[in-house]
Amino acid sequence: SYLQNQNSARQREGAPVSGESADDANTLPPLCYIRHVTTGETMLIRPRVEGWEPAETNCSPECLNAKLPRIPLEAEIAAMRHGSLLGWDGPGATAGFWRARQERR
Repeated sequence: SYLQNQNSARQREGAPVSGESADDANTLPPLCYIRHVTTGETMLIRPRVEGWEPAETNCSPECLNAKLPRIPLEAEIAAMRHGSLLGWDGPGATAGFWRARQERR
């Protein structure tokens, strides 16, 4: 699966993978890309920054994320989306929250 492939790549890079415990504030990537739910535009999110900004590209978020030096995991993207919209101090702004939620499914 896509997540397993990302985890394998992350293990080779020595980065934390899904299920590993780490300080999420320190493990979020420096940026990630998402698709705006209303407009379909590719948007850029940075940790600890409120909101997001247009990426001004026709490339998909998946393509851009795959080209980053530190490829964000699904849980990290979810945490960054949550933090940018609802604030960075709650549990939803951590990748661990989203990993635990996925494991409960």
